[in-house]
Formats: sequence, C-alpha cells, structure tokens
Amino acid sequence: MPVLFHAWARPSDVPRWGHEAKRWMRDSYLRTAHIMGPIQEIPNPEARVTLAAGVLDSGGDAVVRLSGAQHPESVRAATALRARARRWMEASGARRVWTQPVGSALSAGQHQAGTARMGADPATSVTDPFGRVHGHPGLWITDASLHVTNGGVNPVLTILVLAYRCAGELARAGR
Repeated sequence: MPVLFHAWARPSDVPRWGHEAKRWMRDSYLRTAHIMGPIQEIPNPEARVTLAAGVLDSGGDAVVRLSGAQHPESVRAATALRARARRWMEASGARRVWTQPVGSALSAGQHQAGTARMGADPATSVTDPFGRVHGHPGLWITDASLHVTNGGVNPVLTILVLAYRCAGELARAGR
C-alpha cells in the first residue's frame, strides 16, 4: 500500500512531505523492492505492557503502555538480517540500496507470540494443551501467547484456530 511504502521504504534523503516526496513516490512506487523478514524475538524480562495511569481511549477503556526494550540479541539478529538483505539486493544488481535503522524500542506492530507455552508438564509449560494455566483452573490464556513461534509466515489463522480450540475446551469445562 502506498502509505506503508512511504513509511517503510522511503530513503532517508527523501523528504517526508512536499513536491520532492510526491515525485519520489510517483517515480519509485512501482520500481522499488522491499525486503522484510521476521526474526524470532527473545523475551526480555524488562519489557512490560501495563495500563497507562489515568489515560482512556475514546471508548473509555484504559490505554496500554509499552516500556522497556527488545533483548539485545533480538536487535543483533535484526541487524544481521538487514545486512543479509542488503547483500541480496546488491547481488541482484539493484541500482540503489538503502536500509532503515534497526531500533531497540518495543513495538505493537507485529504478531506477538510466546511467553505462555502450552504443554502437559507444568515444569516446562505455562498452560495445559488448551490454554488453562497450570495450578489455576479458572485462569485461561487464549491468545498468541500460546503460539510459541510465528515462523516465517503470517500467523493470524493459526492463532485464530488456536483461540477457537481453547474456547471450545473452556465452554466444555464450564458445563
């Protein structure tokens, strides 16, 4: 989509607004390749999602606040992937190659997964195979936390099926 292309693929020497930005979009949108790939982010115990004190959205619900940073090895992996992508582009004969900096800030723009592994053994997992937290029969997790890794493709359908599976078990347990 053009708006994402403008945000993700624009070189740092092209202004964000104005005639030069429009010219670049017109000339480059159909002539630019963008390589982007996921890394397996390492959990960082300092990263947190909390409620922002006293901040409500337009519907009156509490707003979340992200704090902390990505694990240094996640940043290192992303940097290595960026360098590899650059080499691929140069080897392909690209006339101009540029990259965006790898940041360490937390982002809510990915499909988060992990931190609540499913399994039968409480010593090696957080929940049973249906998302019920070990030792807490009334506490269930039915989101992407159970999906230990996203792999290399969009995990939305896997997460949806997993949520349906857990919800079915939750409904059966409530009978």
